[in-house]
Amino acid sequence: MRQHRSRRQLGHFWSRQPYPKLCGKPQARTHISMATWRRILARNTDEFCRNTTIHGLKYINNRKLRSSDRVFFGVAMLAVVSMAAYLIHDAFDKWNTTPVIVGIDPELTYITNEPFPAVTICNLNQALSSRVAILANDTAAYAMLQVLCRRKVDFQRVSEDRTNWEEFITNISQPCQSMVIDCRFGADDYECARMFYPIVTDEGLCCVFNMLHPRYMYKRSASFSQRNMPLPKGYQAVNWHAELGYRRGAKYPDSVLYPRPAQGTGESLGLSLTLDVQADAYYCSSSSSIGFKIALHSPNESPNVRETGVLLAPGMETKLRIDPAKIRTENHLRRVHRKYRRCLFRNELKLRWFAHYTQRNCAAERLSGLLLRHCGCVSFYMPRLHRNDTICSVGKRECVQRIRFRTSEAMEECLDDCLPSCFDLTFNTIAYSTKLSHDGLAVTNPNLRVNFSDAYVERNVAVVNMYFKDQSFRASKQTEFIGFSDFLSNVGGLMGLFLGFSFLSIAECLYFALIRPCRTCSELRQLQQQPQQRPPVAGHATNRAFVPGSINYISPSKWFQTELARPRGLNYNYNHPA
Repeated sequence: MRQHRSRRQLGHFWSRQPYPKLCGKPQARTHISMATWRRILARNTDEFCRNTTIHGLKYINNRKLRSSDRVFFGVAMLAVVSMAAYLIHDAFDKWNTTPVIVGIDPELTYITNEPFPAVTICNLNQALSSRVAILANDTAAYAMLQVLCRRKVDFQRVSEDRTNWEEFITNISQPCQSMVIDCRFGADDYECARMFYPIVTDEGLCCVFNMLHPRYMYKRSASFSQRNMPLPKGYQAVNWHAELGYRRGAKYPDSVLYPRPAQGTGESLGLSLTLDVQADAYYCSSSSSIGFKIALHSPNESPNVRETGVLLAPGMETKLRIDPAKIRTENHLRRVHRKYRRCLFRNELKLRWFAHYTQRNCAAERLSGLLLRHCGCVSFYMPRLHRNDTICSVGKRECVQRIRFRTSEAMEECLDDCLPSCFDLTFNTIAYSTKLSHDGLAVTNPNLRVNFSDAYVERNVAVVNMYFKDQSFRASKQTEFIGFSDFLSNVGGLMGLFLGFSFLSIAECLYFALIRPCRTCSELRQLQQQPQQRPPVAGHATNRAFVPGSINYISPSKWFQTELARPRGLNYNYNHPA
């Protein structure tokens, strides 16, 4: 009977009705009731609202205030939470959608630490008249010549095309030795014309200076025109990249590096060329004029002479002032997805033919892929994506032109793949021209081996001087617009400003919502499992342990009785006599 009364005094702490998985584990015989569990949670919530640092909760939970006052604080807190959520969403959207900002690099970039631009020069003449005069009108070679000259071709009169395009263009075009008749680089008069080697481009056979050696430029074998490219004795070809720079050291001094580094500022330390157009040998021009087309580009990318080249007129001296532009990207932006930072590091996308990734190289390969897909072949100047790729014959001219001139669709297809490089070096030019004097040509070119007449100079010779204006320049630098620490600071500032919320508030929520209810539940289960002891009989000794009088002892059962019986918001004295 005493045991039965004890159970009733606990306020139905135990129940004979089964409630599965209460407090984490199901009980076989006795269980904690749902009502008790709800009261434990309610008591924890009440204590949390009274003690937390989050503003407003203690006023909403205070039963001593009028209902209208509590409603006022509830509405105020709802408005504050809504405003904080809106501002946090705005900060998250800015952090997520615009993670990169482009600014000015505070460190100066010196031109002597960068390569001189690669220079590609093309004669507008597509063939020497003396070398194509013997071609019959019904041969495939003649039809190929008409394609180079951008003339109409009668495909019905053309025999089967088995001629190698690159070999054919190399044999009929002006060689580099007769195009570049004098060269001076970095105030040194020497045969730098030997560093110009032939390259087949969309403008026919051109001559390039200071581009990467073919063994570093291409993954597979180079084109026919570049297979035999010897460097002058004493020079060392290096694998330069905009992201890695030069490989410097005692073994590789600047004076022997190729591509050649910039030597300094001004025309005297730049590149000066004397060119012979050989106007009398013209057969056809790719333009409406006689002269040259020149393009300055990064040493590790293929030239785009037809679309970006600058015209050089014979009989004129042209000065090209080089304005370098470099972009750098902080390394920690690798963690940002490429579709948000909108650039690619050197090892993030491997090309098939080119060894170095640049946007220009990638676009050239994508265009080759389009031609392979629609025409089944590639143009003679385009990258070979596969070893067995065939060169488009004369009969494929219309298909090639149709794909090439669909620039909008082609570019839209490759824009998402061919993003700009995260490290890139470009060269812009400003051109100034004036009429060339024959007497001045002889003075400024004392090593010129040919004595030209005034009429020949006016009609055939062009002089171009390329130089840097300043010793240093400021590069552009891509960095994080809003980093994770900045975003966290913004969110923390907003939460603290509007709600008084901090990381310690998260610990409070976890403690009152999970840790403390589970601990209370565990103590209740242990109390259920303890056997009910009979009260000691009068006159008999007990083995009860001694409890010092200075310690206020309260049994778990009495604590739970008092805790569940007291009204919320009141502090009850557990040692008060019943």
